[in-house]
Amino acid sequence: MEIERPDYLSRLISSRNNGRVKVITGLRRCGKTYLVRTLFPEWLRENGVPAENIIYLALDRISNAKYRNPILLDIFLRESLSEKKGRCYVVIDEIQFSVPVDNPALPENVRTEENRLTFYDVLLGLMDECDLYVTGSNSKMLSKDILSGFRDRGQEIRVHPLSFMEYYSAVGGDIRDAWTEYLHHGGMPLVLSFEDRISKDLYLKDLLSETYTKDIAEHSKVEDSGDLMRLLEVMASCCACLTNPTNIANTYPPKTISRNTLDRYIGYFRDSFLLSESKRYDIRERKIIRGQQKYYFEDLGLMNSVLDFREMKIRVLIENAVYNELIRRGYNVDAGRIDYRKQINGVNTTVTLETDFVVNRSSERIYIQVAEGIDDPGKLAQEEASLLRIRDGFGKMILVNTDTPQHYTENGIRIMSILDFMRDFNCLERL
Repeated sequence: MEIERPDYLSRLISSRNNGRVKVITGLRRCGKTYLVRTLFPEWLRENGVPAENIIYLALDRISNAKYRNPILLDIFLRESLSEKKGRCYVVIDEIQFSVPVDNPALPENVRTEENRLTFYDVLLGLMDECDLYVTGSNSKMLSKDILSGFRDRGQEIRVHPLSFMEYYSAVGGDIRDAWTEYLHHGGMPLVLSFEDRISKDLYLKDLLSETYTKDIAEHSKVEDSGDLMRLLEVMASCCACLTNPTNIANTYPPKTISRNTLDRYIGYFRDSFLLSESKRYDIRERKIIRGQQKYYFEDLGLMNSVLDFREMKIRVLIENAVYNELIRRGYNVDAGRIDYRKQINGVNTTVTLETDFVVNRSSERIYIQVAEGIDDPGKLAQEEASLLRIRDGFGKMILVNTDTPQHYTENGIRIMSILDFMRDFNCLERL
């Protein structure tokens, strides 16, 4: 089944021959390889690039293991390029498998970690000879080091699992049924190749235990990958809830875990793109509040598999789905808080209200609440409460998991169904 990924393909096309190394990052098995091995080369060939001028190398393959050595990688690429005529396009898949090596040109007594040869040296040395693309599944090795490692000559293109509309373009049918299935199994592309729910469930559980947690354990030298799985269960149970490492440590089974170790493990999940963090933001004081945040899973199917598909709370799933879609659209997303004073039993008391998302991009800002439904007047008042306390004039909206037509409340807050939001990529720009 061929799944179109037009947004990512257009980013690669627009970045072609721009003098930078294109670094395609994201969760393992989310579709990076399909993008750079199939979709992008197809476009290149259709637009006049000879097939032999597209060089693809997968470093996660055993047959290519020797090219994890940067020196051998450099020799291979230079030999391959010397045989071609015209502009060449080089794609190196899973570059994080590359291992730094000592520079043999230096005397042994001056060799240090700082002057070891890395894939950065290889790629920087080839930038003027070809157009370069690399993929990687570890943000600590790539995303955080792109500008420094490539000396401002790297460009990150982050790839996510299938958005709902990418998923729906492949499965078709009744959109509400597709949405229910997406909330259950998420958007890992290979899920679509399985016919029945049991097979999909098993694939996601195996992917989590046999690929992600084992990869993290091996890469980060965690002795027991079971520790990581138990922590993921805690993270899934508190998904979309305000929490902090101390609270998580107190609920970690079957033994206590230090805050430092827990922080480190959560960092591993973030570096491998399994989890994202939304910081808490004080709307009135206009500042980040340290010590509490929300965590979201990169893929809903993986989150559900952590809990063995037992505790799938619709409210949590739809909030996580909206968060992921906002991130895909290029927004920064925080969890909002607004305080106000109120007389309670004659006592002047501080009341705190939460806003699900404070959404920012450049000078844009939108405040968003996510709800299963607002048919009950009391529920609408509850969802509006925090939004009505915000006085800065930016747009406000409530996304609901029903087929409610778009409209505005008496207080000027826009109501929109989540499915309409998913279908309309630019809807927030028209608030």
